[in-house]
Order: sequence, then C-alpha cells, then structure tokens
Amino acid sequence: MKNITTVELDKYRDATKYQAAENGIFKDLENRRYVVTLRFELEENEDTQYPLEDILDKWLVNCTDYMIEEECNGARFLEVEIEDGNDKEYGSLGTIREIAALVGKRVYNKEDGDSIELVIEPAM
Repeated sequence: MKNITTVELDKYRDATKYQAAENGIFKDLENRRYVVTLRFELEENEDTQYPLEDILDKWLVNCTDYMIEEECNGARFLEVEIEDGNDKEYGSLGTIREIAALVGKRVYNKEDGDSIELVIEPAM
C-alpha cells in the first residue's frame, strides 16, 4: 500500500454524530470512539485483504462497513474507515493517531522464512 491519505467522508459533516478531532480523525459521538478513513493505492500483486488485515491486527482495530475499491488510470485504490471497537469511552485517540500516522508511508508484507512481516517504511 502506498500513497496513503486520510479522507473526510460526507457523514462526518453531521455535527450531531461526528466531531472533528485532528488530522483526519473524527470523534464518533454515537459509538463513543474515534475513527479515521484512509485511502491508499494497492501495489502490484496486493489484494484488498493484506496488508490491511495485518494493520488491523497490529493495532487491534476494526474496519467498519464503509469500503470502496476503485480503479483510476490503471491504479487500484481502497478506501476504508477504521475504528477502535474495543473502547467506547473515547480512550482510543492514541491508537487512531498511530493509524493516521501511516499517511505518506508505504506499508507492505515481506516474507521472512516461514512468517510474514508487516513493514512500514517512513515517508519520503
């Protein structure tokens, strides 16, 4: 995954349900947690499951039901909203900040013997 950016969904404009927090992060007032939506370009031979699944596992977060996959000029993109479903009292800001910090970085899986390692390269 590369060219990672945050996305402001239309639903975030409903001030009765969402409140802007910082850097593409929103406070979900109904579910009492923080969310961020990321858009990224899939690299050659990547599918929509990995390395996204490894990101979710690393930070113990959930992917909500909002997911879009699209093609543009031969590139494949995925857009996904991520939330920390383990915390309903707004304690997840630190975790969601770490997810939002993926913006501008490259994330991919690297085979290491019998295991697969999640690699996060710094922004260039």
